[in-house]
Amino acid sequence: MKTCLAGLLILAGPYFAGPYLSAQTLHIGNAGEPETLDPHRYNLRLEETILTDLFMGLTTFNATGETVPGSAASWDVSDDGLTWTFQLREGLQWSDGRPLTAYDFVFAFRRLLDPDTAASLAYFMYMLENAEAVNAGRLPTSALGVQATNARELVLKLGKPYPYLPERLLYPTGHPVPRHVIEKVGDNWIKPEHWVSNGAYALADWQPQSHVRLIRNELFHAPAAIETVVYHPLANEQSAYNRFRTGEVHAVGNFPAGELDWIKANMGDRLRLSPLLSIVYLVFNTTTAPFSDVGVRQALAMMIDRRVLTDQVQRSGNQPNPSFVPEIVDQYQPVALPNGTMSQAERIAKALQLLAAAGFDEANPLNLTLRYVSGTEAKRSSLAIAAFWKRIGVETQLHQSELKVHFADLRQNDFQVAQAGWFGENNAEHYLGLLVSDTGNVNYGRYHNAAYDDLMARARREADLATRNAILREAERLVLPEYPVIPLYRVMIRRLVDPRLQGWHENPRDVHPARFLNWR
Repeated sequence: MKTCLAGLLILAGPYFAGPYLSAQTLHIGNAGEPETLDPHRYNLRLEETILTDLFMGLTTFNATGETVPGSAASWDVSDDGLTWTFQLREGLQWSDGRPLTAYDFVFAFRRLLDPDTAASLAYFMYMLENAEAVNAGRLPTSALGVQATNARELVLKLGKPYPYLPERLLYPTGHPVPRHVIEKVGDNWIKPEHWVSNGAYALADWQPQSHVRLIRNELFHAPAAIETVVYHPLANEQSAYNRFRTGEVHAVGNFPAGELDWIKANMGDRLRLSPLLSIVYLVFNTTTAPFSDVGVRQALAMMIDRRVLTDQVQRSGNQPNPSFVPEIVDQYQPVALPNGTMSQAERIAKALQLLAAAGFDEANPLNLTLRYVSGTEAKRSSLAIAAFWKRIGVETQLHQSELKVHFADLRQNDFQVAQAGWFGENNAEHYLGLLVSDTGNVNYGRYHNAAYDDLMARARREADLATRNAILREAERLVLPEYPVIPLYRVMIRRLVDPRLQGWHENPRDVHPARFLNWR
């Protein structure tokens, strides 16, 4: 019966030219509802997806996810790696027709680091000279290492070498924002009626829990083919799958893992699988007992079988990753968690010994709450982790929350053990930096290790990439036996995409700017 019904749905699926299908409109399922579309206040990957269409920084993505010039036509770097000089493209404009200049970028970087902006990802640009002091309110924003020598030349001065700068400037934290609008209407500038941006699209409408609608920016230097892009918040995998199959959306970022084999056999021309630069992990709140005890953290970490989790529980293509840095990061050899070769019996015996040393045994079992983001796969994974821990007598309560609530709790340090994830850059520092004590509220567990901080600081002073990576490896080797986190797996992106959509290329960043897309 299921097969017959599925066949009917395919006939009425993405090939159905119903009310949602138009050569001028693209409907995309997004992972949830954005909290903000202010580039300097965003936190979530689902917000970044939309902001990539709305804005363009000095650098940008090409159709295959590579870093290429964006608002900047070119740049030069001084021999010491501390001065980066960017030449902007000629004729850049905001979507309201105002010229976009290097002075707009100066304003944007100063706004990002201004403590009044309260940008949780301000640390993304801490490599700028005086950035941390500015963000802490110890220096005025004018002291930031950013200056415009004229309307088309922008100079970024760094406090320490940062060879990944072009990659870091891809993020919304590096996007310009319209000073002439912000100074007029303040925080209301992100409302559709006041909206001005510099990307391939502009914001036309935002109906919470319904959609975010973008319209083509005709003043963009390379106008997009598709006129309107509508992002739908589809946090529920089953709902996303259903809406794709009825033709309401043309691309979705996930679907129930249990459908994968059937989709491979019956919808292969719509299935897109690709490994993502990512790490999904568990994080401990190291500020509270008993998770301030490294022995307790180690006992819990030792009991998780990553291969069972990915291959038998999830069955979605995710790959075990025993290091905190994804194993697909270029030019870096990650360090794996210790004790990886122990048998299950040896791991159970060692874990019981560690818990006993911390005061937990059969008469006094460890009770904890594991938080995770609502979703079928996350629930199955959390149940499996609870079962792993049950083998050593640990009682686990599960607590699920919608995505933005979950990460708001983590940023406020309101948890014991929680699921987390980090995606994006193709360098080890992007991931290891999460455990530096002054990283901000993305060091969710408030882990602090002075020796680790010192190694990370050493790496950040090193301009030579090979030497820098060697120090980062030393830092990873130091931190993993402390178990502030339990690395779990790398994500395999499972997407469904209308086969008539051209210009969609799988890439390890899973970025698909709408300006490169078109209908056949």
